[in-house]
Amino acid sequence: MRVGAAGSKWFLARTAEQARGDSSLESSKESSGALEENLEEEDLPLSVRRKRPVQEEEEEDRPLSKRKKSPEPDMEEEDLPLSKRKAMKRANTWSQEATSSLEHLLLPDEVWLAILQHLPPRSLLAAAATCRRLLHLAREPALWLALAIDWQAIKAQEDGRTRAVDLAVRRATRLHTLTINNRKYEQIKSSVVAGVARRAGPTIRHLLLSPEVVVSNSAVAQLASLASRTSLELPGDWIKTAGAQAIASLTLLTFLKIPGAEQLTTSDLITIVSSLPLLRTLDISDAKKGASDGVVTALARSAPLLEHLAMEDCERVTGKGVKALAEGCPNLRHLALDGCYQVNDPAMVKVATACTALTFLSLGLCSTIKDTTLRALAAHCLNLQHLNLFGCAYISERGVARLVEALGPRALTYLSIRGMLGLGQTASERLARDWPGIEVVHTFLPKPVRDRAKKF
Repeated sequence: MRVGAAGSKWFLARTAEQARGDSSLESSKESSGALEENLEEEDLPLSVRRKRPVQEEEEEDRPLSKRKKSPEPDMEEEDLPLSKRKAMKRANTWSQEATSSLEHLLLPDEVWLAILQHLPPRSLLAAAATCRRLLHLAREPALWLALAIDWQAIKAQEDGRTRAVDLAVRRATRLHTLTINNRKYEQIKSSVVAGVARRAGPTIRHLLLSPEVVVSNSAVAQLASLASRTSLELPGDWIKTAGAQAIASLTLLTFLKIPGAEQLTTSDLITIVSSLPLLRTLDISDAKKGASDGVVTALARSAPLLEHLAMEDCERVTGKGVKALAEGCPNLRHLALDGCYQVNDPAMVKVATACTALTFLSLGLCSTIKDTTLRALAAHCLNLQHLNLFGCAYISERGVARLVEALGPRALTYLSIRGMLGLGQTASERLARDWPGIEVVHTFLPKPVRDRAKKF
């Protein structure tokens, strides 16, 4: 190995030092270090050069990019540069947002459930997609007590495109109310709709099929297995004897609406009303073939708790049946008899004196009603809010004025006097002007301006 002149000097000095013999190791190191100090860095061998500590450069000799940043003295915010002030403001804003976004973690589950129960199903699903905690809370069965399903979703499941209906019904283990709609007015499969209703489980209490979901008689007959139902509403267009027997088997019903049941006979309707002693609401409007005095009499005997009755366009009902109704159902609050033109004045006087809790009374086209009924209503039905006298031609202007003077300051909010021959334009307009708190509907009201932008 070739060694330079400086290396030779160092080697000879080192050899001489070791030849002295008895010098201590420490003095050897000191002399060696002193010797090394006298030599230039580039004169030393590479092995020794690496062992020497690197002397730190002076701060002013370093490049600006490598100099240590001295801590800034405490400064007021207004003395800082604008860019730094904006950065500090952003940092504070982010910190506050992060803190506020985590505040919901401090709320107990009971509070969150109380909030979530006010959300409709679509909003509840959207909230569940935000975080795991809300996803877990949104699966609470207590939040899924009511469910509305459209025929489009049912059809998509039948076609194998989705399982959303089954998943929703399976999740709602405490389902109380099930509503089935048909917003596009398409033809439905009655058996499929009935199957969804049966799969809803034993906890369901209220089943509502919207007017455009017209199911067959056989589908209605399948409802006999749903004995726990307390509320049933469905179009009655295709209900016949088998369907009537199935409805009669639901003895816990308190709410029954089957409007349009024109194919039900008197015997079918008597079977239904005689089997439902807990009824509080009944709608058999347009049951022109079956609704009669016999049905009303059977209803009055078997359902003393009845509060709401709609029998519109039941032309076979007469004053006899209405008198029996007044005697057997004194708790009536809502009575609709539009189109029952055989209901007479004495029968309605009986209703007014016996059913003093009435708040809604509709007598459209009951043409034999006279002022006697109005006097009885003014004396006994002090909570009456809605009164329809459309087409009651024998009622006089004086009778209407006395009724309004008695009930107007109390509860009356709606009065229809259209088609009454005894009331002229002057009297009708004066009545509407003197009682602004009552919506008075009369023949001489101006027609609303037609909006030609609407197609229908």
